[in-house]
Amino acid sequence: MLLKSSKLNSSSIGRSGHAPGCPCCSGVSLRKPNVFKARGSAFSKNPTPANGQLVKPAAPQAASVSSPSQNGTVEKPVEVAELHARMAAQQMQLQQLTQALETMGKTALGAVGVHTPASASEQPAPGVLSIEQRAAEVRKSFPNALAVDDFMNRVEVALADKGFTGNNTIAMSNLCRDESCMILEDKIESVFGSCFSTHGLGGVLTCGVIGIKAGLSHSPVLGGKEQYVFFSFPHIAIDSDGGVGKISRPNRPDTSAACGALCACLGQLQAEGLDSNCRTPGVHDAEDPEYSILKQRLARQLKSENCKVEDLDLVSITKAAERTITNDLKHLISKAVDPSKANYAVFTGVQIHNWATDLTDGKTPSLEFVAAGECYTVINGKQEKLDVNAVPALSPRQLRLLGQVAEEQHPENDLPDQDSVVQEVPRGYLMRRIGGAAGARKSPVSYINVPM
Repeated sequence: MLLKSSKLNSSSIGRSGHAPGCPCCSGVSLRKPNVFKARGSAFSKNPTPANGQLVKPAAPQAASVSSPSQNGTVEKPVEVAELHARMAAQQMQLQQLTQALETMGKTALGAVGVHTPASASEQPAPGVLSIEQRAAEVRKSFPNALAVDDFMNRVEVALADKGFTGNNTIAMSNLCRDESCMILEDKIESVFGSCFSTHGLGGVLTCGVIGIKAGLSHSPVLGGKEQYVFFSFPHIAIDSDGGVGKISRPNRPDTSAACGALCACLGQLQAEGLDSNCRTPGVHDAEDPEYSILKQRLARQLKSENCKVEDLDLVSITKAAERTITNDLKHLISKAVDPSKANYAVFTGVQIHNWATDLTDGKTPSLEFVAAGECYTVINGKQEKLDVNAVPALSPRQLRLLGQVAEEQHPENDLPDQDSVVQEVPRGYLMRRIGGAAGARKSPVSYINVPM
């Protein structure tokens, strides 16, 4: 207790030199109760009478403490149980205040673009892979895979440095016909506007030279030259549990396959062998033109690489499809593009769907990745390699700012707030883009099961 000497005199100082009303000078103790007496112990501190007779210990009493009031008088003793109750109430108030301050702090930090890590309650449940773990699982099969937004941001930055923008370039997209591939198509079109598409089953190119030239004739002209950027990607699914080839689709029970065409090629090539499927170029099944062309081109590619068909799995045949289709694309470009009259860029690779195993589960995010293959520009006839993975990524804050702009334009997308370059595909957008108006239903209607 601190005292101001100017307000004290010798007569007002207690026995121990303390201020008036001091508990130790007035006989009032704030120390914890007498444990001996409270427990009714035989070792009571009761004084021994003069006759030397031991006094019978007093009956146990409820422990209590007394406290002095502000004017020095002793207030009514407070029961220990009541003190405990008060302390518990104060502790609860302190916890509530702490939580409120933490929430206010996160809100304030978020307003200036600083985000704190998720608390333990916001972490995935035991046995559920986090976004980072899922990205690592994808990269076991495709080591250079980037999240689709991260990939397209790097592509846009790299191409802008070479003079390719959405205002002066037309995009040519070659993806699988699967509707799940439209996520990547939308990302490409968000940068370059509407694409000229040459899609085919498994990403196989069947449009020919005339088909390529048709798209090129729609290009903007810059300084007397046309400019194109070619995107070509077969696809594969690796779901949120790490299941290779598995993908969920809106309002369809169980899981589906991606890529279904490559799954069928894998099974038939392993059953029939490569030689029987290496047909003469140009010969195909009239009822299944795209699929038969895809299968025979894969067979020729795998045979030229001395591949053992029994060693193939879905990942390896998808990578083989990427190499096959890239070679086909480069051949068509050599026949259709005049480098003296046009500049162009090429981006090939594999599109990877890392969707939730259950699309009706709003807690599990769906992700998209792209693993780049060959990437290069040809400007004034000179080819230059581009390393997309070496292009600096945007920061999570920059990605959030871009996401906020998109959310303002399309508030129904319900964009998530993530402190990572791996951004979730908004569930509302995914369900509507792939499932249409019916994609919003949580309870599916009756189904007709059609084998893939």
